[in-house]
Amino acid sequence: MKNSEKRIALLQKLGILALILISMKYLSDLFGSQIETLFSAINAIVFPLVVALFISYLLAPIVKFIDKRVKKRWISVIIVFILMFFIIALFIILIGNMIYDQAVIFVSRDWDNILEYIQNFTENNARLTEIYESLSSYINLDTVSPVIINVVNIFRSVASVVVSIVLIPVFLFFILNDKERIFNGFLVVVPKKHQKHIKELGIRSNTVIEKYFNGRFTSMLIMSIFFTIIFFIFGFRERSIFFGFTLGFLDIVPYIGGFIGMLIPLLYSLTVPEALLFGEWTFIAIVIANIVGQALQGGIIQPWIMGREVSLHPLLVLSSFIFFGALFGVTGIILAIPITGIIKVTFEYFYEIKQVPLEKPKPTK
Repeated sequence: MKNSEKRIALLQKLGILALILISMKYLSDLFGSQIETLFSAINAIVFPLVVALFISYLLAPIVKFIDKRVKKRWISVIIVFILMFFIIALFIILIGNMIYDQAVIFVSRDWDNILEYIQNFTENNARLTEIYESLSSYINLDTVSPVIINVVNIFRSVASVVVSIVLIPVFLFFILNDKERIFNGFLVVVPKKHQKHIKELGIRSNTVIEKYFNGRFTSMLIMSIFFTIIFFIFGFRERSIFFGFTLGFLDIVPYIGGFIGMLIPLLYSLTVPEALLFGEWTFIAIVIANIVGQALQGGIIQPWIMGREVSLHPLLVLSSFIFFGALFGVTGIILAIPITGIIKVTFEYFYEIKQVPLEKPKPTK
């Protein structure tokens, strides 16, 4: 009897899920443009909030350190803001300008050399020439489809950037100053019988987010320095910092980001083999260095920095990137692993609760 009841309950749940999916499909057909506008509006707020949250977790240890010496939190936050802007200015002066100059040179000169190399390589093969010609309109920086870029899109992009620049410091101040108060305010609305569980989930989720954001930043920094040194050894000279930090920044997207970041120096190495350490075989050295770097990161750096709480299967990571990236764009990519990690610890917590009543009581002496 119990088995049949379980099957009926499962069928009911599947039926409800099917109805929800069908409803979503019809709603998308009927109100597609309105839903897209709604998601764009949500994303306009969520993106600066996520960036502010990311920065807040990096600054949290400094805030706690200053809190021990300064009684008022808002004073600690202001001191941290001053330190943050000083560090950013220092980075821009020492490294940022160099990366920007190399990026401009790469776009204006090196990219044309790469396209010329690809064209010369494919011109003796009819099939490759056909593929190159079909793709050349997409990879040529000088010819961009007017459908993709127009005045309205440019205005929206500029407005979005301006709004983000204004909102990020505002969100960051309130997150650093009032994070606990905001969470406690949310907790008040929850029924008392659930408050204990919500509080525990909040603590566990905070641990996951903190370990992920701090771990991701540390991992990006380590990978940037590692690949900058590798590229310098390979003979890329002034391009080393640009390629190294580009690859390190793209590391925000595990697996895929490292592959995309590797393509840029790999293509460049084919155009200047005579200036590089391994000559025309440098591209193989880049592939090997990237494999070693990704292996060190996945096997040693991330587990050591992030811990078990953020440990997710690669297939689950890639699936979450695709799903949340399609849903929220860049914001979804940044949030994919934290959200998946929170879902994971939530299921683990409820499993623990379910297991507790099943445990046999210890015999009393």
